Amino acid sequence: MIGALDKPSKVTQNQKKNHSNWKWSVIFLGALSLFVFGCRCTSPSSTSTATTEAARRARMPGPSHRFPLGIYGVQTVPDLEAVSAAGFSLVTGPLNRDFMETALARGVGVFASPGTSAGPSFDPVAARTAIGQWDRHLALSAWYVIDEPDMAGLAPDSVELAHNTLINAGATKPTALVVCRGPNLALFHSTDILMVDFYPVGWIPVPAFFQHMRHGATAANAANKKFIAVIQAMDWDAYRKDFPFPEPFHPRPPSEAELRSMAWGARVLGADGLFFYPYRDGNWEMTERPETWKALTNVVQEIRHWETIFAAARSGYPPSTEMVSEYFNEALEAPILWSVRKVECGNGQVAPGNYWIMVNTTERIQDFRVLDTEWQNTSQPSLLTGEKMDIDEEGWTEGLKPFEVRVLGPVISALDSSKVTK
Repeated sequence: MIGALDKPSKVTQNQKKNHSNWKWSVIFLGALSLFVFGCRCTSPSSTSTATTEAARRARMPGPSHRFPLGIYGVQTVPDLEAVSAAGFSLVTGPLNRDFMETALARGVGVFASPGTSAGPSFDPVAARTAIGQWDRHLALSAWYVIDEPDMAGLAPDSVELAHNTLINAGATKPTALVVCRGPNLALFHSTDILMVDFYPVGWIPVPAFFQHMRHGATAANAANKKFIAVIQAMDWDAYRKDFPFPEPFHPRPPSEAELRSMAWGARVLGADGLFFYPYRDGNWEMTERPETWKALTNVVQEIRHWETIFAAARSGYPPSTEMVSEYFNEALEAPILWSVRKVECGNGQVAPGNYWIMVNTTERIQDFRVLDTEWQNTSQPSLLTGEKMDIDEEGWTEGLKPFEVRVLGPVISALDSSKVTK
């Protein structure tokens, strides 16, 4: 969901000229091995100035080299400054000079509408005009082609037509769309960036979110596209007049623990970036919700602090584990998401090595036992708490609290520990 975007105004010749010197890193999940964190092995590589289909699709969304963390509904320069200060590097916003120049100065990328939306009323003239005026602005990260075509009942061909029109008009920036149901990306996958916005808090169990993100990541990976997860940061009660949910309906904003679980869990499932919905959209005003804003910014700043781990590539598989509390969550999937990530280059907060990311997807404590003997009778550093997670000689350890995210590492097995001791 996104509010109406302003129509584009003219861009200066200097802005057009400057674009030829701008390069982006090539970043894909799975093939991903390099992120820019200030060390030699993660420095960005240059790309050819020739615009090719592969190069256009591979662009990092945003002028910033940080992991993409975005928020919808940023419409003014003061709002842009507020979300930038909070740690966001992407926004949806209007195409006007003050906004775009401020975004560029702050290293924030903008997802913007090309002055029209895919579907029966799509205006190719408006799209071509927007491409001509704004495509080469350095703050523009992607063209937002359509919002929730699956909810609107649009034909996939109409979305593909809009995407092709932008490309044929000379668009060098990626195109993007969002669907409201993860499996629907199997139909709507013509754009370069594929997004899913599924907001369960207040009407169904939160594990449904992870199920839809898993579907979305799988579809995007099959289509060789980037995937961005969109996370609820609002209260459905603000939209009751537009979405009359049947009872029982208990609308509320997500808690900080739920926001953290959804953010880290989406990354574990394969998200190349995250968006949160929204800062303001006419119904929900984040400036009037200080508790939700504080919870959201706490999560964003935590991700930024541990970004080296959050953005790291997968490295093998987690240990064999027995789920003790329950075998499945409400979506009939494993209650704990568990991923191994490898940090190639450390920094002041993070040492090189393998890290475990563990995410409780439920509102209940999840007890588990590690079955692999190489991890039994070990003690692993727990980064978010500054403590340790002890695994006893039978593999038992402290259970995950409701929606808890536990980041451990660098992990060291019993075998490695004995080598260090010797």
